[in-house]
Amino acid sequence: MNDIFKKVSISLLILGGAFYVMTGAESITALIPAFLGGIVGGFTLLSDRFPNQSRHFAHVNLFVLGMGLAATYKSVIAIFGYLVSGDALLRPLATIEQFTTFVLCLSAIIVGVQSFIEARKK
Repeated sequence: MNDIFKKVSISLLILGGAFYVMTGAESITALIPAFLGGIVGGFTLLSDRFPNQSRHFAHVNLFVLGMGLAATYKSVIAIFGYLVSGDALLRPLATIEQFTTFVLCLSAIIVGVQSFIEARKK
């Protein structure tokens, strides 16, 4: 499961850095996905360092990703409104970044929960 956390962490770090550069380094809030990725990456490194505690770090990572999911869900509504009725996006770059963060967090949570279910079956 650490592999998916590492991939999502790197993706979030790249996403945050790329959007920070795209905004002309004007908005520090563009780095929020990078901070989220750094936290997930940090707990993943701790999980590698302390393998007997990996389940606990996986739970913490899922909690952090759940917080990221909760913080970005409004972007799904904005994107859906844009696609269905053509409503203009107030902050298009921010909305796209939040939506991408939402998708990354959701995919990691789904894979993590599937991993927990498979571990319970064994």
